[in-house]
Amino acid sequence: MSDPQHDVKQWLAAKLEPRGVKAAFGKAIGMTPDKVTRSIELESPDPKKRRALKLEEIEASARYFNELPPGFDGMTQWLNAASSSSARPRPTPNASFPPVYQKFPSDSYIPVLGQTAGGPNGRFVLNGAEVGRVFTPPALEGVEGAYAVRVFGTSMHPRFKPGETVWINPHLPVRQGDDCVVQMKTDEVDGRESYIKEFVSRSAGALRLWQHNPDEGEENEISLDNSKVLAVHKVVFQAML
Repeated sequence: MSDPQHDVKQWLAAKLEPRGVKAAFGKAIGMTPDKVTRSIELESPDPKKRRALKLEEIEASARYFNELPPGFDGMTQWLNAASSSSARPRPTPNASFPPVYQKFPSDSYIPVLGQTAGGPNGRFVLNGAEVGRVFTPPALEGVEGAYAVRVFGTSMHPRFKPGETVWINPHLPVRQGDDCVVQMKTDEVDGRESYIKEFVSRSAGALRLWQHNPDEGEENEISLDNSKVLAVHKVVFQAML
């Protein structure tokens, strides 16, 4: 099952593997054992058995282990804050870690590209026009060509909700289980036929994708002619804005 926080969760799971660390970690940052387990779950197809790590929980994890997780190398202030407070005892939280406002550089943004007409299998036309701007998450700082789009239709529900924003890194390789934006070679004057799906596999002949909520008469797995595929770009972040 795809998860845009895949690398962070793998990092945290490795940190929590030694005996007794998971319990101590959960107690220190105010997370129940069940919540910790669901926060590092990657394989279960049941959405109730997994959850996304919140930004404040990722920060708390970095402070607890005094190490920045993958994709957050620029957040050195998290560790500096932990060092400055290490001299005094820290109270045991009795609730979830308090919300933290994350300040992003004012001149750093990601363009949101516009969409037109939808169609079968969650198809939409990516017209390339910039229709808005959103903040740059740490994983996309300095990534040339990064962009965002808004989810069209319900073919990927509950993984993605209609209107949700997804951020794309066009340079990362796409692995089985990753969410991705697929752009097709078309003759449409208004843009490129595109899809937001889960990547299954790619061969010389076909690109296989998975959708969680197909319309009536459609299949979960769809196959596209690989010769007509222009690009497969990895989704690395999502939020309802």
